[in-house]
Amino acid sequence: MSRSILKLSNVSKSFGGVKVLENVSFDVEQGSRHALIGPNGAGKTTLFNVISGIHEPDKGSVFFEEKDLNGVPSRKRIKEGLSRSFQNIRLMPHLSVLENVMLGQHSRVPFIDMIKPLSLASKSAGKDEAIETLNSFGIDLHRGQTVSSLPYGIRKKIEVVRALMAGPRLLMLDEPAAGLNTVETNTLRDFLNEVSSRGITLLLVDHDMPFVNSLCTQVSVMNFGQLIYDGPISELRNDKKVLEAYLGMDEDTELSNA
Repeated sequence: MSRSILKLSNVSKSFGGVKVLENVSFDVEQGSRHALIGPNGAGKTTLFNVISGIHEPDKGSVFFEEKDLNGVPSRKRIKEGLSRSFQNIRLMPHLSVLENVMLGQHSRVPFIDMIKPLSLASKSAGKDEAIETLNSFGIDLHRGQTVSSLPYGIRKKIEVVRALMAGPRLLMLDEPAAGLNTVETNTLRDFLNEVSSRGITLLLVDHDMPFVNSLCTQVSVMNFGQLIYDGPISELRNDKKVLEAYLGMDEDTELSNA
């Protein structure tokens, strides 16, 4: 039996008296590709923020590799091996691809090395590692280009690579397929499968159900701040609570792809 790398235990969170999360509990198995889905307003982003340390839960705990993360700030969670990308690309558009990727090493590299101009880092181990990582994922060709000059789909991959430079054991992805066309989405799926094959656990939020279905094997479904399903993605469309949560959608077009 696979062990859990992430465990949520009765996580609750309110804002201004409004319950956004209520007693959410589920495990993410080490090495898995796990999706977190649900209708808009279900609490997915808030839960992601709790896991990554942006918000503290009002009640409950987040355990990463059996360590209670309550009270641990987000920057220290990165050092623990938990890294995250965001829905809105947060790359530095005026910097090169290589410079952006090297910024992902901030949790492992001395600060003085992070502020050196790239021209002075010619013998930097961090630079060599960044080049090697870009090359291993097939995007070394773009390393000297300014990020703002690249297509959106390439920038999405670069942001994932930057998150990988922190050396995560769990990579959280917030809407990685948002804004991508079909070809770009399929390319990203293959890219993330390669990331997963290297032993990195994936936890992602996305609304693109064909993408989720083709990438993930496990899924947790939220609705109005509560967990309504947690299990194999192959059994998702047979769950009554999930069908009710998506009521008003075309089941054949939405959940048959889930």
